[in-house]
Amino acid sequence: MPSLLTSIVIVSLALAAFAIGGKAILRRKIVLGSRLRGTQQTWIGPAAILQGLLFILFGIFLLGATALVHLNKGGELVRYFARRPGLLLILIGTFCLIQAAVSFLGALEDREGPRWMVLLHFQISRRLPALVLATMGMAAAALGVFELMAPDMFDQMGGRVLEMMYGIR
Repeated sequence: MPSLLTSIVIVSLALAAFAIGGKAILRRKIVLGSRLRGTQQTWIGPAAILQGLLFILFGIFLLGATALVHLNKGGELVRYFARRPGLLLILIGTFCLIQAAVSFLGALEDREGPRWMVLLHFQISRRLPALVLATMGMAAAALGVFELMAPDMFDQMGGRVLEMMYGIR
């Protein structure tokens, strides 16, 4: 069972994620990275809204995980998700699909200046990460929905792999 201080830190991180996500959605602009290191990326419009949504979903995940660990023992939670990974797969698929949309829209710096000329010549390489993330997201979400709708069939088709790994019956 995690200590109270650990839980306070995790809840603080979740609240910070809510604040960052809410600000990104309201302002329709978010700047990530470091200007000093040259890794700064500015997201505007729909991409900023989606980035804000990712932060909010991450905050919800942190709050939910902390609450579930305190309501139930952490080991039982891990065993539950090893037996029934449907909700976790849907969450991971949602994260991947949203990030694929963000990657497809691109950052402001990718559409301006010398980087734009390089990326213009390599449209396939610019869209490839979005395509890979979208494929992974759709596959994970579809598996999650399949596991929720037909858990016995999911187990017959190989869902027992996690149960065998953790020695769960």
